[in-house]
Amino acid sequence: MTILQDIKAGAIPARLTVDQLYDLTAAGTLAEDEKFELIDGEIVPMAAAKTDWHSIMTSRLTRALVLALPGDLRLFVEPSVTFSPALLLEPDLAVWKKGGMPRQVRGPDLMLVIEVADSSLGYDLRTKAPLYAEHGVRDYWVVDAVRQTIRTHRLPVRGRYTEVEEFEAHQPVTAALVDVTIRLDALD
Repeated sequence: MTILQDIKAGAIPARLTVDQLYDLTAAGTLAEDEKFELIDGEIVPMAAAKTDWHSIMTSRLTRALVLALPGDLRLFVEPSVTFSPALLLEPDLAVWKKGGMPRQVRGPDLMLVIEVADSSLGYDLRTKAPLYAEHGVRDYWVVDAVRQTIRTHRLPVRGRYTEVEEFEAHQPVTAALVDVTIRLDALD
């Protein structure tokens, strides 16, 4: 029985795969603009409305990264990235090599992952950081849009980052794998 048949029969499985999630979206059962992630096969709803702080910071970071990235890299805004058959995350910003498709890109392929946080700070640090580390994301930033700080997470080992640093708005932060430096107080 397929996931669509299960849903039509009223038996929604407790756990889904990323492929089943895409099938549900393609069938129109889930709307394409619905905001959620899949963690250990469970759908985790994301906030649909972003705060002003979140939107402004994401816009500023997007502009800075687009202008600074070399031609062989691309910036993706809120991409759905498959990390495993039961894990689909949507970082606010992600950088990977030109030509990589979101459904084929995996953790080690990501050159930089950024989560912009205001109300989601705890979730980005306690839930998402270990997931990104476990799946080999080598440079993960959490940008606190309210406090104007960047917390970098690098050197993932067994599901945790061994190098975590926090930078204030006036301090330059250079991406580990990309020739890009960001200073929050200098963003346009």
